[in-house]
Amino acid sequence: MRIRRGFTLVELLVVIAIIGILVGLLLPAVQAAREAARRMQCSNNVKQIALACHNYEGAFRSFAAGGIVSYTPAALANLNDSNFCRTGLDRTQAPWTVLILPFLEDTNLYNRFDFNKRFTGSSNIPGDAPNAVLFGLNNAKFQCPSDPNSQSTINNSNFLGVQGGGPTTGVGGPPCSTQLAQRVFFKSGVIYANSKTRMAEITDGTTNVFLIGESRYMPTPNMRSDGFHAGWASSLKADNAFAVPLTFAAAVLQINAQRECGIGIADCFNFVSRVFGSRHTGGCHFGLCDGSVQFVSQSIDITTYRQMANRNDGLPIGGSLE
Repeated sequence: MRIRRGFTLVELLVVIAIIGILVGLLLPAVQAAREAARRMQCSNNVKQIALACHNYEGAFRSFAAGGIVSYTPAALANLNDSNFCRTGLDRTQAPWTVLILPFLEDTNLYNRFDFNKRFTGSSNIPGDAPNAVLFGLNNAKFQCPSDPNSQSTINNSNFLGVQGGGPTTGVGGPPCSTQLAQRVFFKSGVIYANSKTRMAEITDGTTNVFLIGESRYMPTPNMRSDGFHAGWASSLKADNAFAVPLTFAAAVLQINAQRECGIGIADCFNFVSRVFGSRHTGGCHFGLCDGSVQFVSQSIDITTYRQMANRNDGLPIGGSLE
């Protein structure tokens, strides 16, 4: 008589435990591989945007203006570095992110904008049709796949122009700011308000100067209780005490200095213009003026970091990107 012998309970538990351990060992490796792929895609997006900026400069002999601000004759007569960010007209115009679209192989989207109409700055102050509708469109070319807000239903941007860098206040700080220096405006970088930066003006060397940087701080609908937010096609509104650049920022705070924005935590409208960062571990990507892409450590020397955001300060670069 043959006796059929199956697994004992102990043997079954041992097998289950071994499988559990193997899954536990494998899961982090799978997650790491996925993040590596996302990080590579993010780096490629930065590269494509940097090349588009270069091609725009080649066509028009200057990099695209970060944002365009118009002034009344009376405002122009009294215009200076300390008031340019809050005395402009409320006629919001195209940002650099829209101007470079033909060089990102997005001419069809570019042609849908009406450059004679107002653009939307933030969602609470919409522009004119059709620009107000286009403001709400997602554009994956401006998104990092590691950011949870990079979804097909969200119009955020993870890549901002670099307008300069320096301390929050004092010598080397922003010449113009609003909201107690939480919203800053520089002119020492490559992409800033009414900029027309030529390649020849980047005298610190194109390999030493940031052009665009990665950001996790653009306000999205889930970050405020009122839902006010910005987007990749946000224009520059510089006509009052609440003015803030939304598609370009400065190297003021250390990379990833602000951990999170959200309801009851912090208002990203007060951080987006002065800090870069990402969801990647340890730093974020920057596109340099020579078209290369570097992953810059969040532990980089703050003085070196700020210097690299300025196009012609004439100061030597020290320290390491890593």
